[in-house]
Amino acid sequence: MSRLVLTSLALAAAFAATSANAQGFSATLGYHNTNPKSDNGTLAGADASVNDDWSVTGSAAYAFNDNFSVELWSGLAKFEHEVTLAGLGTVASVEHRPTTLSLNYHFAPDSVVRPFVGIGYGWVNVSGEETLGALAGLGIDGSNADGISFSAGLDWFVNDNFFLRADVRKLSFDTDVTVETLGNVGTAEVDPVVYGISAGLRF
Repeated sequence: MSRLVLTSLALAAAFAATSANAQGFSATLGYHNTNPKSDNGTLAGADASVNDDWSVTGSAAYAFNDNFSVELWSGLAKFEHEVTLAGLGTVASVEHRPTTLSLNYHFAPDSVVRPFVGIGYGWVNVSGEETLGALAGLGIDGSNADGISFSAGLDWFVNDNFFLRADVRKLSFDTDVTVETLGNVGTAEVDPVVYGISAGLRF
């Protein structure tokens, strides 16, 4: 009986140790590009286009076990985009800070290179709106946005604690645009793909 108890305790201890090793916090510092989709809708009756931009990003995550983690990712510095209207040229610039909260699934727990996929909720804080060119001097406002987000990437573990990451994210990001004297001129359909590289540390 005592042997059975000892064996059970040993197995429980081994399982607890395995679970503890699988759990933990991690953080990344990266550089990402926010690349809006090609068709950005119509503003004031003209086709709109939004350019891309690079910025510094970061994330914090907690791994529940070898496969599942929850991750908070955000732009540490704002992304800035110029808005161009057909026939008018560049008419505005806008800044935004995207943030996502995702549940990630990590494959190949015993591999040095670990792919992952994620799904979550993203929100975008829009700020720093400014009119340029033909609309210069008019007040402009863009609404904040939120929606579902998707992510996928690869982690390469240099050692037990340090890793490098390449990832891509798809965000839902449409902003209602209001211009002084013109009112609501339409919705800019940004819906960007965000891609980049990061260095990470697992605690």
